[in-house]
Amino acid sequence: MANAATRRGKSASTQRLEIAILEIVEERAPITVRGVAYALFSLGLIDNMATKNTAKVSRVMTAMREQDELDWTEIVDGSRAIDRVSTWSNPSAIIDAAVRGYRRDYWQDQDSLIEVWSEKSTVAGVLAPVLNEFGVTFRVMKGFGSFTSVRQAAQDSLDVPADKDAVALYIGDYDPSGMFMSEIDLPDRLERYGSAWEFERIAVLESDTDDLPSFDAATKSGDMRYRWFVENYGHQCWELDAINPTDLRNRVREQIETRLNLPAWDHAKLVEAVEVKSMSQFHKTWTERLGDRK
Repeated sequence: MANAATRRGKSASTQRLEIAILEIVEERAPITVRGVAYALFSLGLIDNMATKNTAKVSRVMTAMREQDELDWTEIVDGSRAIDRVSTWSNPSAIIDAAVRGYRRDYWQDQDSLIEVWSEKSTVAGVLAPVLNEFGVTFRVMKGFGSFTSVRQAAQDSLDVPADKDAVALYIGDYDPSGMFMSEIDLPDRLERYGSAWEFERIAVLESDTDDLPSFDAATKSGDMRYRWFVENYGHQCWELDAINPTDLRNRVREQIETRLNLPAWDHAKLVEAVEVKSMSQFHKTWTERLGDRK
């Protein structure tokens, strides 16, 4: 936390925001800026989720990160991906990287293959600890216009062995577009493209809404799916970002674990350890022999 000198000149309201932001991030990281704003709204530290308030939260958090008061690596967004060509100083370096980065495909011994799909790319960062732990593929299904992304998903499902269940766990907003995507658009298109995915929405669910801040569906009246949503789900909407990131990670983990053959999963880990040891020994021997020839 910043000392008194760094806080000099800041308003009392900004200082309260900073203290709350640090506590929220410590408890819930990795988290998005919007996720922090929802937590502040729930605590009554901002009046609503209007742009003027979320923009202020963003500005405060940017300043805190620039001043090293807040760990920037704990705040995730959808624009940090970097495309970089892999290069190596020598052949030994790439072998060493391959050994350190080797990970056995645990799913090859499972009865299911699970993916997580979302309409929001930022959720990838929020869910990264769970996705990485289980080696689960994450797909962004943003909007309604991408034939390619849905068609590719359908095609990929056909590569899943016939004796496995292909399971797509969907997370999205509880609003006109988010609900229409998961209840109508994606299931219809997947079926039309011959997909084998078993499609299931796991958040935001109706059972989540009692504990989350909402907004009036009228703010989405310009959405062509607005009337459909009101007729089927009522006049309130909820954003995925409003769910505590820790709760969301726990839900995804639970949904994955309930579908796992745990003995097979643990056996795959043991096999991986043996494989890594063998690869490390090979690299050591190869490096020693290479050195002898110089």
